[in-house]
Amino acid sequence: PTATSGDLLVHFIDVGQGDAILIDLGTTEVLIDAGDKSNDITDYIDDYVDGHIEAVVATHPHADHIGGLIEVLDDFDVDNVWYNGEDSTSKTYADFISEANDEGTQIHVARRGNTIAAGTLTLHVLNPVDPLFGNTNDNSIVLSLSYGSIDCLFEGDAEVAAESSMISAGFLGDIDILKVGHHCSRTASSPAFLAIVRPEVAIYMAEVGNTYGHPHIESITALQNIGAAIYGTDTRGTIIISTDGATYTIQTEK
Repeated sequence: PTATSGDLLVHFIDVGQGDAILIDLGTTEVLIDAGDKSNDITDYIDDYVDGHIEAVVATHPHADHIGGLIEVLDDFDVDNVWYNGEDSTSKTYADFISEANDEGTQIHVARRGNTIAAGTLTLHVLNPVDPLFGNTNDNSIVLSLSYGSIDCLFEGDAEVAAESSMISAGFLGDIDILKVGHHCSRTASSPAFLAIVRPEVAIYMAEVGNTYGHPHIESITALQNIGAAIYGTDTRGTIIISTDGATYTIQTEK
């Protein structure tokens, strides 16, 4: 969509079964995850990236989130990489870390209370905490972003344990836009969590006919019960939210 200079764009990029979110404000770009290795994320984001990417966030080491970041690091100048510090034995993870080291970028380990500054944007890290959970999904980097009066929450693959931890810490409040945890699996979107965040719009990222059965009907129902408008990349393709800080519009590919 055409945006005026003061508009923030959030692209929920259809990468099949995986996450890839580009936050774009003028010449500032933040990329949260990039799907798996097989998608052509760089072709998509190339239309929006001005010069360099201020920050890349790898929410957790799973291949459907970090695989595409290897090519992104190879193709773009990236100022900062944030990851959760959790090791993985996968080749994809090893390649990601190796590429980040080769890039000569600033590498940061994200923990609750950190802030990620990019241009005039500030993203707040709500998860994970030390010690890390035994479940990799619950160690996802969860980010909140406010632009004017519009509040967004990006949940990675965070599940109920991470949601409970964020609730206990008192970090959650009413939001406008939720990137639903774990591809709208029943292992996330707990009623206690949704009762606090109460998103107007819930966006989940999943592939048509994925083997996990995402989105799970329990989570769709829970989101419907709080009155959220639900959009999924499986049915809508790439979803773009544009906001001037007071109101927002939603554009979908399908």
